[in-house]
Amino acid sequence: MAIVVFGLINFESYFKGRAMAERLRKSDRRLYPHLETTYKYFISFHPAYRCNLTRLASIVNEELRGMVEELNRELHDAGHIQLRYSHALATADLGRVELLHPIDGWHASAEGHNVLAETAFSDLGPSLEFIGIH
Repeated sequence: MAIVVFGLINFESYFKGRAMAERLRKSDRRLYPHLETTYKYFISFHPAYRCNLTRLASIVNEELRGMVEELNRELHDAGHIQLRYSHALATADLGRVELLHPIDGWHASAEGHNVLAETAFSDLGPSLEFIGIH
């Protein structure tokens, strides 16, 4: 069995794309019609709080990595289990506005989903090999 624990996304990069969507919306109110809706659900997405959210995501990722290391020490003799932490999503370049959905500028667009999927899949090699898929 192979388990991959993915870190949280690269919020620093994501917020660059989000900032571009906000600038585009200011110049044309027809773009990203539900952009502000995000703030109702995620106060931390306000520009004033983004730095702290980015820091928090980094802390969470380090904790996840540490937990995986700790669990791996406990699973030392379990040769049929592979547990890995992946930093792939945490380092992905998500800074392009076209990766955000054109309605809310929050969710991933179709292209954004492709980037996330490709990024995650690109780090599955060792796990696939472990379970015999080459």
